[in-house]
Amino acid sequence: MYLRFLVIALLLLASPRSARSQYADPLRLIEMPTAGVLAHGAYSMDLRLYSGGGVLAGIGVGLRDAIQFGFAFGGTGVLGADDPEWNPRAEFQFRWRVLRESFMGPAIGLGFDSQGHGFYDEETDRYQVKSRGFYGVASKHFIFLGELGLHGGMNYSLERDDDDEDLDLFLGIEKSIGPDLDFITEYDLATNDNKDDGLFGEGKGYLSAAILWRVSQNFQLQFDFRNLLENHEGTDDRPELAGLGDWSREIQIRYVDYF
Repeated sequence: MYLRFLVIALLLLASPRSARSQYADPLRLIEMPTAGVLAHGAYSMDLRLYSGGGVLAGIGVGLRDAIQFGFAFGGTGVLGADDPEWNPRAEFQFRWRVLRESFMGPAIGLGFDSQGHGFYDEETDRYQVKSRGFYGVASKHFIFLGELGLHGGMNYSLERDDDDEDLDLFLGIEKSIGPDLDFITEYDLATNDNKDDGLFGEGKGYLSAAILWRVSQNFQLQFDFRNLLENHEGTDDRPELAGLGDWSREIQIRYVDYF
């Protein structure tokens, strides 16, 4: 009897996406991808405002309810009085939802993303936080005082000139706190950016949190608090990077619609 009750409770908790979330399926928490994709014929336009006067713009397109591709481009110093320092190229993003989420199992996604976060450092040929590169991710949602989403995955970045070529692991949680608000947190172990002589990560990993506000069906506004552990190695040889590993307040804006 108790086993039957437990099974029924798990089935009630394990929920497919609600009507609200079907339209605004989370494609990314803060920096980590989810197994979500844009619906067929949908497009997204993203704008990120980050430290150092940084601006990153991106666009994504959904195909067959399973495939999404897009591009992103930006740079630092775009806002403010300094001269902009543009990223070296437009970066490519692709994802494929291999398996849809069900009552009993998570959604599974595979993808590639060459866009990192923060400034681009020419000396080490990498972004401040490395791009995901090739990745796999699983996402599962539950009914628990609203909606609760659990996400986790691993990736292999192509930014390897620092001789740190390990696989990386990441995980995150999204929790509704009202009909239009979500609390988000994620942790990137940064196992591919923790060498003792590294310039950036020092082994703490990247912990971030955010509040997502669904202003309307199409429009989302997200307030990010990034790098709360201040995972930054730094070096006396590069004084221009001082302070760039501090935690920061940033904004993400997303518009989603159909062609």
